Amino acid sequence: MKKRLFSLAAAALVLAACEKKEQPAVEAVSQVTSAAQAAEPVKPAKAAYVNKATYFNLPSASGGELDLASYAGKPVMVMFFTETCPYCRKAAPAMENIHKKYGPLGLASLGICIQEDPQAALNFAESLGTTFPLAYNGRPAYKNYRAQGVPYIYLLDGRHDIVNVWEGYDESYDPQMIKSIEALLAKK
Repeated sequence: MKKRLFSLAAAALVLAACEKKEQPAVEAVSQVTSAAQAAEPVKPAKAAYVNKATYFNLPSASGGELDLASYAGKPVMVMFFTETCPYCRKAAPAMENIHKKYGPLGLASLGICIQEDPQAALNFAESLGTTFPLAYNGRPAYKNYRAQGVPYIYLLDGRHDIVNVWEGYDESYDPQMIKSIEALLAKK
């Protein structure tokens, strides 16, 4: 019985192989080339950065520019602030702690002063001891993010889509911020 099944299977294979037409040489070579290329590990092409409503390119308080595109593929926490806002000044140490703890794990922390004067951002950093990058003249970005006061803190994923928003700041936000950051970094 087993011999008979084997014979039938072999005959079916021979018939199936005979029904195929011969391929022209060019087609056969391209199939061999395609097969060889498929066997090689494919390196993914780096995707171009896509500017979204969250995109900004602002003057950096330390000189140069603070371009969100330079953080492509990285999650980013963005805080809009003014120099003398008491809640912004309260949020800055929390942002600094996040920057120090989660920066080495892949989270970028950025501050955007909506005031036009670079000195406002520099005074903010100096008086509060912040070390994360700061931009100034950020009102256009502030409007794009549809912030409605300061501070406004946004957590962006690696594609720079908004994951979470905190309006204002209070220490009671810290556990939720940490939970959101850790969940986002776990997905990386």
